[in-house]
Amino acid sequence: MTKLNGSMIRNIALLDHEGAGETTLLESMLHVSGATGRMGHIPEHNTVSDFDPDEIEFEKSFYCSTVSFPYKGLHFNCLDVPGSPDTIGEAMTGLHAVECALVCIDAVDAIKVNTRRMWRLASQRHIPRIIAITRLDADNASFAAVLEMIKAEYGNRCIPLYVPDLSSGKITGLLSVLHDTDAIDGGDAIYNQIVEAIIETDDTLMERYLEGESIAELDLLKALKHALLHGGLFPVIPTAAQQEIGTQELLDLLAELTPACDDIERMVYQNEELVSVADIKGFSAYVYRTASDEFVSRISYARILSGSISAHGAFINRRSGKSEKAGHIYRVIGKKMSDIKSAVAGDLIAIPRIFDMHAGDVLTDSDTEISMDTTNFPMPMVSLAIKPKTHRDEQKIGEALHEMENDDRTFHVHTDAQTKDLIISGMSGLHLKRVLKKLERRYKINVEVSEPQVPYMETITRSAHKVEYTHKKQSGGAGQFGRVVINLEPMERGKGYEFVDQIRAGVIDQGFRPAVDKGAQAQMQEGILAGFPVTDVRVTLLDGKTHSVDSKEIAFHTAGSQVFKKAFLECKPVLLEPVVKMEVTTPQDHIGDIMGDINARRGRILATDIKGSAAIVMSEVPLAEIQSYQAQLKAMTSGEGSYTIEFDHYEIMPPALQKKVLAEKRR
Repeated sequence: MTKLNGSMIRNIALLDHEGAGETTLLESMLHVSGATGRMGHIPEHNTVSDFDPDEIEFEKSFYCSTVSFPYKGLHFNCLDVPGSPDTIGEAMTGLHAVECALVCIDAVDAIKVNTRRMWRLASQRHIPRIIAITRLDADNASFAAVLEMIKAEYGNRCIPLYVPDLSSGKITGLLSVLHDTDAIDGGDAIYNQIVEAIIETDDTLMERYLEGESIAELDLLKALKHALLHGGLFPVIPTAAQQEIGTQELLDLLAELTPACDDIERMVYQNEELVSVADIKGFSAYVYRTASDEFVSRISYARILSGSISAHGAFINRRSGKSEKAGHIYRVIGKKMSDIKSAVAGDLIAIPRIFDMHAGDVLTDSDTEISMDTTNFPMPMVSLAIKPKTHRDEQKIGEALHEMENDDRTFHVHTDAQTKDLIISGMSGLHLKRVLKKLERRYKINVEVSEPQVPYMETITRSAHKVEYTHKKQSGGAGQFGRVVINLEPMERGKGYEFVDQIRAGVIDQGFRPAVDKGAQAQMQEGILAGFPVTDVRVTLLDGKTHSVDSKEIAFHTAGSQVFKKAFLECKPVLLEPVVKMEVTTPQDHIGDIMGDINARRGRILATDIKGSAAIVMSEVPLAEIQSYQAQLKAMTSGEGSYTIEFDHYEIMPPALQKKVLAEKRR
């Protein structure tokens, strides 16, 4: 094989809303290019990019697969980016590795929520986009209708370079707008529209055109490539990948128009200043995915930013500070990996058996210290409390979950400080179902699952003054004695806790006073009403008494705990519940249903916004009311709705709900 250089490499991400056919399109591209001997099919579980057991079982993409193949003297690295909203983290890191996106839009279902989300992510990174209209061989498919929707959503910059040949009543091939005008109904008008759209992006061509000069196709393609690179135009091509219609034209279009790996300037930080990757001489790379593999143990997928790397070469992970060694470097075609001796800037590679590696890590040689902007991953939406079924599994589960958390940046694990539950959090119920399946399949760990407890808190609504408690204990020898007097008062929401020492004249020795503080905080952590932590209170130590023999630290710790409990019950205590800010994105047709449902959940609508055909509803909602919201939103919007949440504040629960929670706690 010819030695690669940056001008030969084309890195392309295939993006869609799940079910729009990107995996089938990639299979068609591999077969038509000659990279595979036959085209794989999802129902037959033999596609190149969907090889994980979860993907085979559910017959959909969950992970960002890398597929490399040659075509017309170029080297294509294609990323099959999963189209489910659950897997948005895979897209966020995968898009760092490419210079172009092929956005797949279903000819039947058209633009969906995740199509918009993927388009927005690519736009934020200024990635050129080509649109493939897919599944044009499906019943009820309409190229014209979908093209109009695309233009309505993304503007007239979306230009079709081909149209489907429907002369026999169904799609049998493609017709080129630039070459086959005679065969296209209204072909001359369509040709002129496309030519004028291209010319409008180039002042020199526009001047020549207005002077009556005929513009050569070579000049048009050069201007189109420049406009694609700078976001001025988005070429559109129809496809029916199952029949391999449009695939050859698509491959030729990608070879002709997509930018080389060094055509787009990438900026990184060096010595706290932004610099171009092109100015960095040493080796640097960005890790866009990591995965646990049952055979190779761990695989890290990286985009080389600058320099080159050889097999057995050393590098530093700038996050961990560790020096690592690449025992092997792999070229990747789905699950198939082949050894290569070295790789250059722009290429996508896999490195095995590096155990402390995360998606988003930056790798460099010892002389090249750079960093990149941190990716802000969305907050997980759904949580479960899990408990290993056996003691043996208790010892294994922490390491297993930690490894899975490293590989999936939208999966979080923590032990709840209040309830002591082991909590796993993900983007949806299906996301967590896959985690539990992987625990069982790969790590042989079985767990019991339950809804996590809502992290309520306790507080007070009025003050108590000069509350006294005396702790006495006599057990044969030296006893225990401590008397304390406190004030307890509420503080502003979110202030937490404050201890004020107002002891005068040494009625309690200086050495015993911190024990009163610690005793009060210990009781706060235990809770009083229902075992939830206490917050937003101020304890003022006013007075007390010591005994020359029996007073000791433990006595004042106990007195502090008990006097706090006594005072707390005098202060009209209440339960606090967590309230989150929630942003729901939905098709406009469902905005009324969404707002009504939020109100029914004790939510407050803060604002609404319209973006294209989507509506955005911003609100504040008690966390307890949206524990299963993901599934309910999906039902309300036929799978088109999505949402994000973030913790905002605590507020007092309604009395009727407090009684219900307290009754459940007592039971």
